[in-house]
Amino acid sequence: MRAPGEIDVTSDGKYVAFVVYELQPGEQKPRARIWVADTAKGKARPVINGKWGAQCPRWSPDGRQLAFITRPESDSTGSSGSRGQEKEKPQLHLMAAHDLLAGESDTGGDGGPGKARLVCKLPNGVSNLSWSPDGSRIAFTSREGDAPKRDPRVLTAARHCRLWTIRPDQSIPEPVTPGGIHVWEYSWSPDSQQMALYYSQGAEDTDWYHSEIGVVAADGGAVRQLTHLQWPARCLAWSPNSQQIAYLAGRWSDPGRGCGDILTISVSSGETRNLTPGITTSPSWCRWLPQGRQLLFCAVKGVTNQVGTVDSNTGAITILEEDFVMQRDQPELATTPDFRYCATLHSHSQQPTDVWFGTIDHKRIEWKRLSRLNPIVEESMALVKTERINYESVDGWRIDGLFTPPLARANADGGQDLTRTKPGDGQPLLSTQEKPPLYVSVHGGPSGTSCDTWNGTNQVFAAAGFAIFQPNMRGSWGHGMAFADAVLGDMGGKDFQDILNGIEYLVKAGKVDGNRVCIGGWSNGGFLSAWAVTQSQRFRAAMVGAGIMDWHNMHAQSNIPDADVLLLAADPLEHPEVYNKCSPMMYARNVKTPTLILHGEDDPAVPVAQAYAFYRALRERKVPVECVIYPREGHGLNERDHLRDAITRQIDWFERYTR
Repeated sequence: MRAPGEIDVTSDGKYVAFVVYELQPGEQKPRARIWVADTAKGKARPVINGKWGAQCPRWSPDGRQLAFITRPESDSTGSSGSRGQEKEKPQLHLMAAHDLLAGESDTGGDGGPGKARLVCKLPNGVSNLSWSPDGSRIAFTSREGDAPKRDPRVLTAARHCRLWTIRPDQSIPEPVTPGGIHVWEYSWSPDSQQMALYYSQGAEDTDWYHSEIGVVAADGGAVRQLTHLQWPARCLAWSPNSQQIAYLAGRWSDPGRGCGDILTISVSSGETRNLTPGITTSPSWCRWLPQGRQLLFCAVKGVTNQVGTVDSNTGAITILEEDFVMQRDQPELATTPDFRYCATLHSHSQQPTDVWFGTIDHKRIEWKRLSRLNPIVEESMALVKTERINYESVDGWRIDGLFTPPLARANADGGQDLTRTKPGDGQPLLSTQEKPPLYVSVHGGPSGTSCDTWNGTNQVFAAAGFAIFQPNMRGSWGHGMAFADAVLGDMGGKDFQDILNGIEYLVKAGKVDGNRVCIGGWSNGGFLSAWAVTQSQRFRAAMVGAGIMDWHNMHAQSNIPDADVLLLAADPLEHPEVYNKCSPMMYARNVKTPTLILHGEDDPAVPVAQAYAFYRALRERKVPVECVIYPREGHGLNERDHLRDAITRQIDWFERYTR
């Protein structure tokens, strides 16, 4: 299937450029291509067909050029071939809009007609492109220094990511930030004279949790620190008069991701104001509107997304779009400078993700679909509609969730054939009176949420005869800061009770067979799945994906040790009892549930030793267990064969213990 990614819209709203990820025959990982959609005609097509993929499309302010990142088509010696390409780093390229729109282009050659021009080359490549508002420069970040050797592997300080600019007609980039500063995120001021930074002195992934906001001259110089943050920040946005910077802040589990409150800081005085105290949704993105008083924002609300404005003086909120799911739990918009038009991604449970275009007025947004990337899936596959549910849990809190019935049951409701047969033996997976087995799919994070979007994995499970429950237990986004922070210091506590109460809600409603319940998830979902089988005999089978089994070992080996300090609200050396209390390994003797363990061999966040430890504990207790380690994979699976193996193996495991 094709999956759209990054989006950018021309300043006049006529064209939208976006990335499409697609697996090619015989390849293991998806390749990225840049497509362009004509917003008037509502048609989209690929325009840059780089052999090695192209990403990060950015229109120039005048719409005459498109900047993007791809690998050069030849290596440093001028020879071509796959071996040279593997050594090349992604670099900044430019293409004239009239060439781009005339027909499909490639990234080879010297910048002639139909060709992209390589602007400059940095030893470690470039990332995070952004044009200055006046169009005179393009900013980007790039790693410093040589990559460390892997044999032997020496633990040393990470390499800093430095901010650079280059003039489009030049080939020599200019540094903006001094060495020794790691830039996580940046934003141009409206007058193109300054940049706001979210930065840190250290360059380790875990230093993201302790970064600050500062400003630096666009021509380069010292960074002036503005903040003394208690929590991480992201999504920096300048006010039109360059006097304030808006940003999001919250206590988040994963670097680079977050929904929280919208705050502003004065560039001159450093005075900070929270514009959204007590907001009952979770803002994920914001930008100042041209008049300089209101900000446009996107937020997670329950299992959906909304778009609204907040008044920077009064805090008054106006909702423009109440229910429009965008980029799952990180919804955002690409907008024109006058904020008349926007573009984003949109999907629902029966429609894969596509690019949509919006016309904004002061009361609402009128949406128009621009792409149709997966017509075969839409037109030829039987797809199940997901239901939104809400139930009461401990302390009287209301919990949101998603329930996807099995395909057979959904078809029955529509008057179609109820039964499906299991491949190989012709036996029905679900009879006319039989209640379906339930798969509880727990999201990661815990900072995150399950939104009512396209979910291909759910469709596969539904086709196999399972109902799927996705709980948004406390700790999730969608109900404000207090709800999201309720899990801190209570991992495996009331969040787990929220899951159990959701299961009982579905059982009492007659939607599922309460005696055939399975649980699974990845990362935090893997932790809660392991926790579930150590604390309860409720489950017939479990899948633990990249789960945390031992918080002490997690802190010792993870690339983000600040995450467990945040989540457990304790220091592992000062309060080891807290780490023990929340570790599934400490209760592994209680496990009776058949457990499938899946893990990436090169996972930096939750190292693979977690999987080996839980596998050893269950095997020694004679619990049915299988452990699968995927080579070359990190904290998630990316290769085609691994993804296919994981979902097939999980369904087979669940069927074995629920049939």
